[in-house]
Amino acid sequence: GFIAANPNLMEPLKEKDRAQKLLAYIGEVVVNGTPKSLGATGDAPSSVDPIVPEIPPNPKQKKDSLKKIFDRDGPEAFAKAVRQNEGLLITDTTWRDAHQSLLATRLRTIDMLNIAEPTSTALRNAYSLECWGGATFDVSMRFLNECPWDRLASFREAVPDIPFQMLLRGANAVGYTSYADNVVFEFCRLAKEAGMDVFRVFDSLNYVENMRLGIDA
Repeated sequence: GFIAANPNLMEPLKEKDRAQKLLAYIGEVVVNGTPKSLGATGDAPSSVDPIVPEIPPNPKQKKDSLKKIFDRDGPEAFAKAVRQNEGLLITDTTWRDAHQSLLATRLRTIDMLNIAEPTSTALRNAYSLECWGGATFDVSMRFLNECPWDRLASFREAVPDIPFQMLLRGANAVGYTSYADNVVFEFCRLAKEAGMDVFRVFDSLNYVENMRLGIDA
């Protein structure tokens, strides 16, 4: 049969774990220098304490922030202000994708609240701060024993004047399966009440109908 003709199918899966090996190698080089086996000569790099930049307090805004426009005048006025903006608008994803991609989403709420004030100052003119959704909802509950709703509320209190953005997986919301329409609609309603402003909707297969549910919600 097929399995008999392909005995390798029964062998245990051996993951190469290339990403972790690469990170371990980079860490080794940063701390101890290039290995002598690769022809390195001289002393290892000296250790240097990281420089924490000093960010002065927020100067008084001369014009209404995008967050204020959104709350006061609604999404259409917000979109108009974005289109009329003459400078560069950025979305910072440090509080969502950065630690999801690099640290297995293990940043705790307190870790981000500790940098909330300088973040609020440095990114005061940003389009949005992506800080929720994706894997952060699941990981905060299952691995960090934190409430993702409390996290969002804490973020909103600490950073009141920058639009918040989340990653919404269309019909999957922030989970790993498709949910009933009313579940997704109610989730988005509660997220908005808790402080969310912009919902960035995607689908892993670019299936329009799955994305449409998130957009409608």
